[in-house]
Amino acid sequence: MAELDIISAEVFACKSDAPQIIWAKDMSPMFEANIIVKLETESGIECVGGVLIPTEHFYDHSMVEACRNLFPEIIGKNIEHRVQLTQFMLTRCVPLNPLAVSSIDIAMWDGYAKHLNKPLCDVLGRKRESIASYASTPLLNSISEYYYFIKEIQEQNFNTIKFHTWCDIKFDLKMVSEVCPHFPNLNFMIDCEQRYNREDALTLGRQLDNYDFVWFEAPFNDFDWDSYKWLREQIKTPVIGAGNSILNPFEIEQSLKLDVFHHARVDATYVGGITKILEIMRVAHKFDKNVELQSWSYPLGQAANLHIMLSHENCDYFEQVVPYEDHEHGAKNYIRTDSKGYVSSNSRPGLGIEIDWEIINRDWYSYLKLDDKGLISKKRSI
Repeated sequence: MAELDIISAEVFACKSDAPQIIWAKDMSPMFEANIIVKLETESGIECVGGVLIPTEHFYDHSMVEACRNLFPEIIGKNIEHRVQLTQFMLTRCVPLNPLAVSSIDIAMWDGYAKHLNKPLCDVLGRKRESIASYASTPLLNSISEYYYFIKEIQEQNFNTIKFHTWCDIKFDLKMVSEVCPHFPNLNFMIDCEQRYNREDALTLGRQLDNYDFVWFEAPFNDFDWDSYKWLREQIKTPVIGAGNSILNPFEIEQSLKLDVFHHARVDATYVGGITKILEIMRVAHKFDKNVELQSWSYPLGQAANLHIMLSHENCDYFEQVVPYEDHEHGAKNYIRTDSKGYVSSNSRPGLGIEIDWEIINRDWYSYLKLDDKGLISKKRSI
């Protein structure tokens, strides 16, 4: 079907109005770039995919440069062969694989679902209409700020909250013990950004046990499997990894085979897109494990993960970044939690996200396009 041949490929690296946040006490404020890939097919289908790239000190430029090397591999190729194309791209000698491949792969799946005039989750085999969400907080400066933030979030119909904290054991213990008792009807998680040692992780983990936390995320480096297994034997709270390092299906299968984590943790925008997530979901299902997907992203990345969740049963939660507006850059419609604490897809074909190209064209700082007329590359000062 020549109508599905890719005739042009563009990438937009955009600054956004998201406030710069810190993820741990030893980190600098993050510049969160909104990277959008747009492919056009012979029949005029607009295929879009996107990832969020967080960097310290400056906005990221490596994604556009990675696409400079990947776009020549896909021009003239057919999105019906997206799985083979993704596998092929992941073997190229291109820095930042698989992140760059993820945006292209997601765009190809979006375009194919649009060709079929179906939401992507229907193409993948929808299993449910909605999924419970949890509010994923920014770091806040004081315990009272956490309290009032959680109070506000509860009023927005969330039933589950995930704390991002300073990864300082004294502060984290005090925050958990002083905030959680005020909200007996909420469920809690915590993310410690791979910043803890064994002693501190055990101390906090025992405190989490007292409040029946849903999970304890990323106390250690993702590859410190001995410490993860050790901690899981000491506490009852489920312990999971960060999801940013163990990315390919083989590594994930080995971690599940050794029962390192309570369940797998990845993100479609990190592993190589929809194609690779489908492999990972099958691997986890084989071990009767969940894959709890990250969705700390802008609307295209959020949607990619949501469609996977709706087409699989081995996943319990959607990560909803709050405040909403901070991560809705460049889109005309968004994914938001409903009055019952759930999220769902809309009826639009593909990912279901309409891009506001006026904003994208206003906010890009690095841009590249490849088509039959050649390569165009532009940069703007930030």
